[in-house]
Amino acid sequence: MVTLTRFAAAGLAFSLLCGGSALAQVQGKNEVSIHQTKPVDLTPVDSQANLVEELIVNARLPGPAWWKVTDADTTVYVMGVPAFIPDKLDFDDSVLRRRLDGANVLILGQEPEVRILSLLALIPGRGKQFIMDKPMRETLPPELRARLEKQLKARGKPVTEHDDMKPALAGFIIANNRGGGVSITVGKLTDRIRDLAKSKDIAVQPRVKKLDDYDLIGMVKSLAEAPQPLQELCLDAGLKQAENGLAGVRETADQWAEGQVREVVSAERGYQRCLASTPWIARQFKEGQDDAVGAITSALKKPGKAVAVIELRSLLSQDGVLDRLRAKGFTVVAPE
Repeated sequence: MVTLTRFAAAGLAFSLLCGGSALAQVQGKNEVSIHQTKPVDLTPVDSQANLVEELIVNARLPGPAWWKVTDADTTVYVMGVPAFIPDKLDFDDSVLRRRLDGANVLILGQEPEVRILSLLALIPGRGKQFIMDKPMRETLPPELRARLEKQLKARGKPVTEHDDMKPALAGFIIANNRGGGVSITVGKLTDRIRDLAKSKDIAVQPRVKKLDDYDLIGMVKSLAEAPQPLQELCLDAGLKQAENGLAGVRETADQWAEGQVREVVSAERGYQRCLASTPWIARQFKEGQDDAVGAITSALKKPGKAVAVIELRSLLSQDGVLDRLRAKGFTVVAPE
């Protein structure tokens, strides 16, 4: 992690970045034109849409669910974690403590990288890539426009609040910036696990290996140049996250803490669905999966045990981390 790993902080930084008409400029090669009119089939792009059904099993042990990857003399215990969690989350960590104690390595998987200074440095650019040629709401289907306006009114904002920016960016701000503050985070859970692994509570502490995070600046570039169907999908995803609210995030987090895997993966994905459908981010997710597969494969070369903490859908998706480890010939066992 280079600097901060709080996706929530991204919401605040992004609201600064995109607030009013002072929109940021991001330099880079355009991948897709916003003026593209040909319908875009997003299904092949969403790298986390389809999951491996036989791996979706609720846990019986206390606390979150665990999967096991084994070879002849090594077991890697893998915990899947939600993409978004509330600031405060309690869970039974007795199994986690037992598995960390004496583990060779603790592998912490990919998360969003938030470089606030890099984001703020873009503000003076006032780039045209982020600005609409006409009021954004006029480009939307009636139902999506009505939901956007309803959400803005509920927040005490004018319906014109985001008219000068593209829908995907508006969706991101709506999803993550609530009343000037943000309370959904990524990073605190893995920080807690890392701190536990280094604490005196663990008799034999594991080495900690943090995998590279994905690039939020690249996400901004990709969303700025996304075609209109993806723009609308991202606004829809942001609105769903806002409409679902913190109560939905809390419910999903509580279900995760109780090992209810089926319920967690069937929950509304919110803005994560947009990210997984964005080519730049889909590639970043794929690279994170590559790193996780490589790190777990390496851990299996040393006899004993290891622990890995990987984002849940990345773990369980078709051609995801566990699917690929199984294809390499390792034994993958679902929660018991």
